[in-house]
Amino acid sequence: MTCLNSIQIKIYLTIALLISGKFLFAQSIPLTPQNWQVVDNENNQELDLQVTEYKGKSAIHLGRHEIVRLKTNTYENFVLEMDIAGKAMPGIGFRAKDLWDYEFLYFRVFSGGKDDAIQYIPVFHGSHPWQLYNEPTYETSAEFKSQQWFHIKVEVFGENMRVFVGEKEQPNMQVELLQKECDSGDIFLKTSFAEAYFSNLKIQPLEKPFTIEQPRTEFGYITEWEISEQLQGNIRSQRQYFKWIENAEKNHKWQSIEADKTGIINMAQYYEHPKESAFAKTTIHSDVPKTVTLAYDYTQVLLISLNNKIIFYGRELDMDNFMRVTDREQTIELSLNKGENKLVFWIRSDDEWQNEVGNPPYLGRKQAMNWGFMARLLQE
Repeated sequence: MTCLNSIQIKIYLTIALLISGKFLFAQSIPLTPQNWQVVDNENNQELDLQVTEYKGKSAIHLGRHEIVRLKTNTYENFVLEMDIAGKAMPGIGFRAKDLWDYEFLYFRVFSGGKDDAIQYIPVFHGSHPWQLYNEPTYETSAEFKSQQWFHIKVEVFGENMRVFVGEKEQPNMQVELLQKECDSGDIFLKTSFAEAYFSNLKIQPLEKPFTIEQPRTEFGYITEWEISEQLQGNIRSQRQYFKWIENAEKNHKWQSIEADKTGIINMAQYYEHPKESAFAKTTIHSDVPKTVTLAYDYTQVLLISLNNKIIFYGRELDMDNFMRVTDREQTIELSLNKGENKLVFWIRSDDEWQNEVGNPPYLGRKQAMNWGFMARLLQE
C-alpha cells in the first residue's frame, strides 16, 4: 500500500474540490479546448477554440455570431469575473439548461455611459426579447468604450443578480431573474453582430445571499390572460379575424398565463418554436356601463377586439426607442358593458421583421426574438 505525504493529500483534495465544483476560492479558468466548446450561432456548427493576444491580454476570440460554452462545471449561485473587449454586444449566458433556455446578460459597448449600456433578458426557446425588457430595471448604465478592455463582476444567488462594471462598489445593475425554469446550469459567452474578446475568467461558488431593490409595481397591470395555440399567416381582414378567433375558441387548447411584476407578457415563453402569432384574451368586469382607458404597448403587429368588435389594428413603427415595449406608449378608450367584457389581442411576433432586416437565424433556426405586450387600465 502506498503512503501519501501531506503535500500529496492536499493536492488530491484540491483536485476533488475542483471537480465537484465546491472549491471556495475563485478559479482561473484555462483557455483550452478541454474547458471550452465553440459553436457558430448562425448555423449551429462546432468551431475550433481561438485564443489570441489582444491589447496585452491572452483572450478567447469569438467572431460576430459565436458561442463558447464552459464544459467543466455547472453553477447555481456564483461570482463570475472577467475582462471583456468588443465592438457590439458581448454577453454571458448562465444557468443554461441548454443553448435555448437560460439567463442572459450583455453589454452594448457602443452605448457606454447611456441608460441601455447593460441589458438583462430571460431567454426562452431561443428568443432574445430585448424589446420587452428595458430601463430602468432591465437596462442600466455603465462606463466602457468600444474595443477597449473593461472589467465586470457578476453575482448570482437565488433569484437575484448584481452586476458591477470597473471598480465600482455599488452595482450598476440589480435585478430579479426571470427564467424560473433554470435554477442552475452551464455558463457560456456569446457575441452578436461583431467580434469580442474575453480574458481573465474567474468563477467561484457564492454561499451568502444578498438583497436587491425591487422594480416598481404600483401600476395595476392586467395580469391574467389566456393564450391560444400558435397561428400561421397574417390577418388581413375583419372576416378573417372573426373566422380565426371562432376556430381558435372552438378547437384550440388555451393556456392560462400571468404577466410578470412589471406587466410584461412574453409570448415566446409558452411556445417551443416561437414564431408568427397567437390570440391572448382576458375578461374585464364592470358594475355599470362605462368608458375606461386602456394603456398598452406591443411588438410588431396588434389587433384588439372588445366584445367581438375590432377597435384597433396597428404596426409598431416607433424607431425612436427601437420599438421597445414601454408602459403607456399607446392608449385607447374601451366602452364597457355592465358585467363581463371580453378583450382579445391578436399579437404578431417579429419573425418576419427578423428576416426583412437580415438578422441571422438562432442556432440555425428562424424564429421570433421579440413577441409580447403589456396592458393596464388607467385609474379614473
